[in-house]
Amino acid sequence: MATLTLVSKTAAPALPVPAVVGIPDLAVRNLSVRYGGAPPVFSGVDLTIRQGEQVALIGANGAGKSTLLKCCLGFVPPCDGDVMLFGEPLASLRANRQRSLRGGIGFVAQKHNLVPRLSVLSNVVHGTLAAAPGPRAWLQALAPRIIRARALQALDMVGLADLAPRRADGLSGGQSQRVAIARALVSRPRLILADEPAASLDPTAGEEVMATFVRVSRETGTTLVFTTHHLDHALGYAGRVIGLAGGGLDLDAPAASLATGGLRDLYG
Repeated sequence: MATLTLVSKTAAPALPVPAVVGIPDLAVRNLSVRYGGAPPVFSGVDLTIRQGEQVALIGANGAGKSTLLKCCLGFVPPCDGDVMLFGEPLASLRANRQRSLRGGIGFVAQKHNLVPRLSVLSNVVHGTLAAAPGPRAWLQALAPRIIRARALQALDMVGLADLAPRRADGLSGGQSQRVAIARALVSRPRLILADEPAASLDPTAGEEVMATFVRVSRETGTTLVFTTHHLDHALGYAGRVIGLAGGGLDLDAPAASLATGGLRDLYG
């Protein structure tokens, strides 16, 4: 294994990237999605998410939460409606422009998908693969100094800079998910989409991960959209809650105006 090379956290520029004022990070209009000849997963969804928001997306299994995230990434084509990502319509863009726009999104899945035998720092460097594929984005020892600095800076933001040299297979579940957050941050995204990021964690680790998400979002101005079945997470870590039910958007309200008992109706 290549020798780990650490650099000063002050060697890289700050992580957040200013957004264009007034342009929503994400907007969907009259969105409908179906798979094959099946009935629509959802239809007629209208939604606008602006820079710096923390938004929870809830709903029962099969309501379309993950499908909506994939559609917003351009991975699932809608059968009707439009997705506007950073002010640009995904459906009408060439594939290379879609990839470029997705470079402004950090995605965190329920499964951490770290490479066990590699160091924590190398796993974070992998977050630059979409922008610059190749061996220099695979191992931290081969990465440019500025990328290593940004990776260490991202680890510091999630409280794990001291674990940079450790192999990923020596981490706890909560630590692994925080490394996945750092991997999403290293590309300096404007928007982070997280699909049930705490679902595979124990309650304590889940709380730590969600608190990390929200703190980083607020410190950097990065927009955060996360799906969850934990209603307490939706109310405690989001400023706004969106609910899918009955084949459409059934709820869009400030978290402070909601209570856990009322949200359970979405699962009835």
